[in-house]
Amino acid sequence: MSTSVAIAVITFRRPGLLRGLLTSLQAQELPEGSDYAVRIVVVDNDADGTAAQVVAAFDGDRYPIESVVEPEPGIPFARERSVELCWNDDALIFVDDDEVAPPNWLATLLDAWERTGADVVTGPVKGNLPEGAPPWNHYSDVHDSTGRHSTGLEMRKAYTNNTLVSRRVYHTVTPGFHPAFRYTGSSDLHFFLRVHRAGFRIVWCEEAVIAEEVPAARTTLSWLVRRAFRSGSGDTISRLLIRPGLVSYVLVLAYASARVVSAIGFALAGLLLGRKTHLLKAVRRFFSGVGSLAGIVGINHDEYRERHGAEHDGGEPVPGDLAGGAGTESARLADPGRAPVADHPDARLP
Repeated sequence: MSTSVAIAVITFRRPGLLRGLLTSLQAQELPEGSDYAVRIVVVDNDADGTAAQVVAAFDGDRYPIESVVEPEPGIPFARERSVELCWNDDALIFVDDDEVAPPNWLATLLDAWERTGADVVTGPVKGNLPEGAPPWNHYSDVHDSTGRHSTGLEMRKAYTNNTLVSRRVYHTVTPGFHPAFRYTGSSDLHFFLRVHRAGFRIVWCEEAVIAEEVPAARTTLSWLVRRAFRSGSGDTISRLLIRPGLVSYVLVLAYASARVVSAIGFALAGLLLGRKTHLLKAVRRFFSGVGSLAGIVGINHDEYRERHGAEHDGGEPVPGDLAGGAGTESARLADPGRAPVADHPDARLP
């Protein structure tokens, strides 16, 4: 029997980017001599179903595409719907709708899965910077995760931007994506921390690189600060949800403090040695540490209330975005009456 693999994409009012991703996915080659049945699942988080027209244009292409609407706003709901739709597939591959896959990406990822026998295989994302991006973007690794790890390295976490997950994983760690991260991001971090804690192997594949289109809004220092804050807060909230109690509070407090102290060290080294990369690391570590501290009391940044680049991609601004004054605030919980996502045993923030 063939091995069924589903590539899951969640999207929200980004037709141009979605079209580019689907075009690249239809061009994927499979490992020579393999017997894979590949399909694509698109979950549109727009209640108006604006992605349907884009998906319809690919009818009859190499890999079949299933498209559904998840009307409940928020990334965790769209991701959980992806899992539901791919429940019977042997593996589920998560990618983002602003990415483009080179022709050998899928074959490389599947080959790594076969060779390592890992439960999860994850790879790097390399950002394509827009013209006129501030210089610091070119020497920072904030938009480029290549070169950080070697192939075969076992990881403690992963994200849904370029990751293959075996069926046994999402059948065991379920429900997968926590409603506390509706607009803040980090529901994938929370999921994969639980995956690792459950004893599943997460392996890095450096060669399975995928490209990401970086909008101009994500090339500013203010965005870097907000992202660092959100990442730190999301990490803390994830760990406290997984293991509530005094010990966890002490550990995250120590981690946050260490980030702030290391930021001061990088700042001093950057000033003394004239290294801009050190100064950027100082900024990221400092605000990540501050975010980690804020996460202790459940404060996070609603990054995904705004959709970067939507106005340039035929979409519309999302109500309540940062420009509208949403800012940094406590993470909202989803409707507890909605199953299955809201039925987590840890479905309330500490």
